[in-house]
Amino acid sequence: MNYKQILIIVFVLFSFKSTASAQNEAQPLLNQAAQFEKEANYSEAVAVYLQILKIVPNSASIYNNLGADYFELQKYDEAISAVRKSVALNPKYEKAYYNLATVYWHLNRTEETVSILEKAIALNPQYIEARAKLCDVFLASEQSNKAVVCYQKLLLIAPQDAQSHSNYGVALMKTKRLKESVKVFEENLENFPPNAEKFNNLGVALLELRRYKEAVKAFNSALELEPANEPMRYNLAIAQLADKNKTAALEQYSFLKQSNADLAQKLFEKIYKGKIIFAKEN
Repeated sequence: MNYKQILIIVFVLFSFKSTASAQNEAQPLLNQAAQFEKEANYSEAVAVYLQILKIVPNSASIYNNLGADYFELQKYDEAISAVRKSVALNPKYEKAYYNLATVYWHLNRTEETVSILEKAIALNPQYIEARAKLCDVFLASEQSNKAVVCYQKLLLIAPQDAQSHSNYGVALMKTKRLKESVKVFEENLENFPPNAEKFNNLGVALLELRRYKEAVKAFNSALELEPANEPMRYNLAIAQLADKNKTAALEQYSFLKQSNADLAQKLFEKIYKGKIIFAKEN
């Protein structure tokens, strides 16, 4: 199954409390930093933000943006330090907590990621992005039961979040609530734009339920959208084998043999499992 994690750095520019002269002096620099970010020139943006902090040294939003740019430059210690400073200056700055959690998650610091996201949600229970990231973290870290509950709460306040709705189906599938996951995947395909990943996930759940013909149909729909997707083609072959259609599975093997030798070999072993004959030497 394919699961796409979403890691987003949020750049937020809030007005800062300072004297009018300081604001006037900092505003052109702020505009310049924003332009550098737009051009993905994060080193220059960092330099400008450091200049701004000499003018307005207690701006939580500037420290937040500085941390975001350090993150883009893969300077993670500096990113953490800057965003922590932002939170220290404004303990209710929910988006800074979100950014700090993003850095921690990138560094595989799962417990800290969860803790920080929960703080952001406590500050703003309607913070959809933080809730979605928390659910995704539970799902990616194999805390599937927590993920199910998390997505259920999220979808109450964000029913049109198509990706989270699909991920909810994945969480149900991982907890072996297969019939529920099929229902969720089918609803998602009906109510939101389809994509190959959604059809593939539906196919996996149907395969687990031994609804082989439906699984074949789902995997075929996935490949209509992404014909070159090798794992999905492998999944189709497995469903075809389960449906006792070895000829069709061999067609997928022929395709994979040209593009992915390892996956082709794995499929070959599935097709001929227990049927390999060794010639006895005289």
